[in-house]
Amino acid sequence: MPKVNSYAPAWLCRPSPGAKFLSSSSAQSPAEDLQAGSKSVSNGATRTIAKRGNEVFAVVDNEIRWSNLARLKDQWQQEIKQKKGSASQTEEQPDHTQLPPYRVLAVPVYGLIKQIIPSPNGAFLAIVTEHTVHISVLPDSSHLSSSDSDSIRLKTYQLGPTTHVIPEAAVVSALWHPLGLHTNLGGCIVTITADAAVRVWELDRNNHWSFDQPTLAIDLKKLVDGTSSDQDFAPSGFGKNKGFSADVIDMEVASACFAGNGSEKEDAWAPMTLWVAMRPGDLYALCPLLPSKWQAPSTTIPSLSAAIIPKLGALEQEPEESEEELIASRQQYDWLSELDEQEPLDAPSGSETIQGADVFTRPANPSAIPRLQGPFRFDNGDELDDLDLCDILVIAASLNVEDLMMGEDEELAVETGDQDKLSATVLSLTSGNGRVHICLELDGVEGQWLPKARKNAFRTPLSEPTELVLVESLDTIKDGEDANTWPTFTKDVHYRYSFFVTTATNVVFLSLSDWVQRLEAELQAEDTAGSAFRLQVLCDGNVTNRERILQVSNTDITVQNEHLATSLVFYDFDLGYLLLTYHPSNPYAAVMDTPEDSLSVALDKSLYEPRAPAPGLSILPPSRAPYQVPAIFYANSPLDSFVEKHVPHRQRHTLKEQVRLSPATLDLVATAHRVLSAHTNALERAASDLFRRCERLQGEMQDQLKQLADVAERVKGVTSEIGEDGHRKEGVRNGEALDKRLQAAQDKQSELNRRYEALRTKVLNSGGRPLSEREKAWITEVKTLSASLQQGEEQEEDQPLISRLETVKRLALDLMAQTKSVAAKMPSPELGTLSSPGGQPKVPQRLQRAKVADAMRMVERESAVIDAITARLERLNTSL
Repeated sequence: MPKVNSYAPAWLCRPSPGAKFLSSSSAQSPAEDLQAGSKSVSNGATRTIAKRGNEVFAVVDNEIRWSNLARLKDQWQQEIKQKKGSASQTEEQPDHTQLPPYRVLAVPVYGLIKQIIPSPNGAFLAIVTEHTVHISVLPDSSHLSSSDSDSIRLKTYQLGPTTHVIPEAAVVSALWHPLGLHTNLGGCIVTITADAAVRVWELDRNNHWSFDQPTLAIDLKKLVDGTSSDQDFAPSGFGKNKGFSADVIDMEVASACFAGNGSEKEDAWAPMTLWVAMRPGDLYALCPLLPSKWQAPSTTIPSLSAAIIPKLGALEQEPEESEEELIASRQQYDWLSELDEQEPLDAPSGSETIQGADVFTRPANPSAIPRLQGPFRFDNGDELDDLDLCDILVIAASLNVEDLMMGEDEELAVETGDQDKLSATVLSLTSGNGRVHICLELDGVEGQWLPKARKNAFRTPLSEPTELVLVESLDTIKDGEDANTWPTFTKDVHYRYSFFVTTATNVVFLSLSDWVQRLEAELQAEDTAGSAFRLQVLCDGNVTNRERILQVSNTDITVQNEHLATSLVFYDFDLGYLLLTYHPSNPYAAVMDTPEDSLSVALDKSLYEPRAPAPGLSILPPSRAPYQVPAIFYANSPLDSFVEKHVPHRQRHTLKEQVRLSPATLDLVATAHRVLSAHTNALERAASDLFRRCERLQGEMQDQLKQLADVAERVKGVTSEIGEDGHRKEGVRNGEALDKRLQAAQDKQSELNRRYEALRTKVLNSGGRPLSEREKAWITEVKTLSASLQQGEEQEEDQPLISRLETVKRLALDLMAQTKSVAAKMPSPELGTLSSPGGQPKVPQRLQRAKVADAMRMVERESAVIDAITARLERLNTSL
């Protein structure tokens, strides 16, 4: 999680050059924007800020401005040096301070600019309004960095003069194709309109026709019901009656994006897969969507071959079970075969291709138009079906290097990080209420096409809805805040599974990196026992780490429908880890910790446990954004232009005459009151906010003074002592007494550490408790008794205890049997019977019974002793 070190740096705050670059120069009062604020603003993403390295393009007052953040920072530093009286620095760099803070790029665009998207190589800039798309040629940074302050008129082409026009559907997204060939003379861009029309444009400055007609046009409402690849799926032309379709509402496009960016670490199908999100909540995928000439990364062809050929061989063995999958696999094999037969083309001169990529032409078999896969849905538990989706971000599955290199001698040099690896596709969606949905697509999206038309054969391809795994849904705005927002995504520059979400009033950071590591370890585990339970625990636990980065206060919002521009993330030596966005009135930025700094801080915390604060001291409050001067303080008075804007020309001569009571005068006074009340209300709000901030600052200063006073009292207590009269004497303790006290505390601490180490060493070295003297004597007694019961039989010293125990039991049983037999054979003469004179002396019967009873008691006692010895021997045997 990034930690915010500081908010808007000084070189982006008023009156620095950076603030001038991102602030409106019209200096209009909020009272003059009442009519604009009362009008409803159309929905759509606000991507009015873009970057090319450290260069930033921003739309302010519907004009495109250019500047270099590193240069803005240097200009601010030079101004600070000049204010400090550094005359030498001023003489050394006289021209540096005269550079304008920004340059205006003049383009013939007459609508409200909603999106600006630079091409991957920085040669073109796509300018998107509500219904039109323009492509401007960007000059080199050295040309833009000149000292001339005049605006630069860019060479601009209108894309689709009869396609993207006002009577047609609104343009939702414009995406530069990640696998297209981008040069200084051309490129490949994909436009998606609200009526679910996808168009692929292959631009060439030498061919103006390439800006008029797309090379590939697909109407998704026709394609979703298509049965054959031979059908016409082109959108209806300009001025044609399109009729009514049930899919007009269900297939209203909200946003679109490609699943990959052409990296070697991601799945081969990902950069050629276009995901389209519909407003009600359905998702669709087009794969593969390619221009006529495209670049294939070095791992694309091998990974597709390793996946398609074994799958086709397995399906052909049992064709009856999965006929649909077999047809799709054969189509993929035909497409791949045509690709293998091609020889790589030479890359155009000046093109910036992917490292190690080859240029191919798009295969014509099975078709240039792929099949529309979907709809992809997820169950969010709400009763309403309409999710009101706004934006989509797809993170492609990682490349499976093990399957790719199976059976190969040499390993492929592909760097794969464990923390940025997941064998499933992650889809992130935002809705109009500020909620973010995190979903997983586990099966993967592969290339699919519609079958060819056949005679006397009618078959509709199956297209059942696919369920996505909803991992988590979380809110980015607080309850009670304005829910009229259009959240957009911004990728992080450090981790694949981290991104920023920009709403109307805040920027939130979301990270899935920790959860992705645990999930991938579970998915790749060889032991599948209990995997379903562990996966359920992973999904039910904490999935996303969330942290609010920026928050816009209500006083900074001058117009009701103002929306933060989609954030930009920089990571540069001069700028650091910087997040930048802006309102038309103020720029907003946050300087965050880099991952290296966060790692070092975490290590320090693990090595040195923080101590608890003293009971009398409070923890310092967290840092907050610095005070931004509201735009109302810089706005011109509305009375300066009141006559020109609110008084009709035919009534202006009456202003120089005496005031007369008339309906026109009443309307004039009412208008002036309305304008002045709005202006003064904005001033009062800004002034009251400043007053509250000053009061809070006074309270914080008082708290700091109290803490300083407490520290001073503690210092006095250390340097003074209480005398015999009960009064405290200050300064009586000199340095030697304090040193002795400190030395005593240190000695005591050293003694405690020594005792602890000694006790710890003693515990570690102690292997067990030794036998006592009584236990040793008892063992000797047991051995003696065992030897007496052996009756002379020789026993080996190494005889096991169990065999000796069995011998004792057997001897005890023999003794008991002999005793019982002797008692049974003994005669029991009757009373009064005379014995023979030669017989033995007569023993009374009572005495015989007493002797037998004594013998039985002795046997029972011996049996009890033997049982006790047996139990003890078992315990000793277990302990040994």
